[in-house]
Amino acid sequence: MLEIQSEDLYKAIAEYEALGYRLDMITPADSPREVQLSKNEKIVRLVLSRESVQVLPSGAQNGWVNGRAGMMYRDLLPGRMGGMIVVSHIRLIEGGEVPDYVHYHKVEFQMIRCIKGRIRVVYEDQGEPFWLEPGDWVIQPPEIRHRVLECEAGSEVIEISMPAEHETWLDHEMMLPTSEHRPDRNFGGQRFVRHVADK
Repeated sequence: MLEIQSEDLYKAIAEYEALGYRLDMITPADSPREVQLSKNEKIVRLVLSRESVQVLPSGAQNGWVNGRAGMMYRDLLPGRMGGMIVVSHIRLIEGGEVPDYVHYHKVEFQMIRCIKGRIRVVYEDQGEPFWLEPGDWVIQPPEIRHRVLECEAGSEVIEISMPAEHETWLDHEMMLPTSEHRPDRNFGGQRFVRHVADK
């Protein structure tokens, strides 16, 4: 594996993708500073140089930072309980198709609640894509494959994840929605849960 320091992670990703590499992993989602790409048997790990690390502000009064897939993040839990949990306010600025990909998270627990707008998502073995609207929430069990498809401009969610920093891995093989509908499937000891708010 080749490890390379980078001052601009997104620019470096684009350069390697232009050379035929594919993105495999990004971490952390809220302020990426490390990615892994591959091409055939070659693996490249890009690490953001210490001077370029974007410090994620703590507290709801502070600013937003650029996260993965064009999403904006801000941290709502100062100190993140020593790295045990992160509560992220996530905003999707532009409407339409989201530049996301089929992926999964190396987490112990993850819950998402829509607070504004509408976001269309799809999950492994959970049927057709659906819209998350204000008051709706889902529990995403560990390593369930999913994808954000599209959204209304200015849509927002609150995401709770344990641990605070975790890897997001792409699944280049899986197509969503999957052909099977298995709502009771177990993912790492948990099931997918979807709550639809009273409208």
